[in-house]
Amino acid sequence: MCLDGDAPASAGADPMLELVSADGSRFSAYLAPAEEPTGARLVLLPDVGGLRSPFRDLARRFARTGADVLVIDYYGRTLGPAARGEEYDPKIRETFDRDLMLADLTAAIDHLRELGDGPVYAAGFCIGGANALYAGTADLGLAGVVGICPYVGEAGVSPELAEDFSAKIGVPVLGVFGGADTEVPAAVHESLSRHLAATGVPHDVVVYEGQPHGFIEWDHFGREGHAEAAADAWTRITAFLR
Repeated sequence: MCLDGDAPASAGADPMLELVSADGSRFSAYLAPAEEPTGARLVLLPDVGGLRSPFRDLARRFARTGADVLVIDYYGRTLGPAARGEEYDPKIRETFDRDLMLADLTAAIDHLRELGDGPVYAAGFCIGGANALYAGTADLGLAGVVGICPYVGEAGVSPELAEDFSAKIGVPVLGVFGGADTEVPAAVHESLSRHLAATGVPHDVVVYEGQPHGFIEWDHFGREGHAEAAADAWTRITAFLR
């Protein structure tokens, strides 16, 4: 995962939403309204641990880009829709299903569209970054996708994404990678750039040399050594979402 026990939990309870997927499953979500609205809306996809308080905090950071941000949980079918704390059985990660994630993402997109007009994006960290890129291969009406240190390997019941999956992406892409990421090899960003160039999809794939997996999150939570790279990445993310 991008985040471990070093990431602080929220000081208080965050108000949660309950959404309903196409199969009737209920799952929790958290909405962070834009600080200075641009009209953009964003579904934020967390790492494989799902919706814990650090990702609600990161949703509020994304809201500083001008987008309304809705971060969703992956585990409504196994844990129920109620808000949960940081402690949970890590075995739930074995139930992650990429196709069910798409169904839940669709429900989240529908919820954001009920809030008003404007482009809707998907973004994510680690497995959430791969989920965002994968969402770009589906006909969801997204304006673009942001993959941050996207882990494309096997997750839960879902196999590793095929090397050429990005050839099916049909929306603009921002890819953010760490050059020292031991979880996401260089072959991932090289393949992404190659396939998007071949299909002509607008894209910006950036590699921050010397930066590890999860460097944006670690900078956000106060770990030193990532400030310059993270600041540049946030500038690119903000521009992409407008």
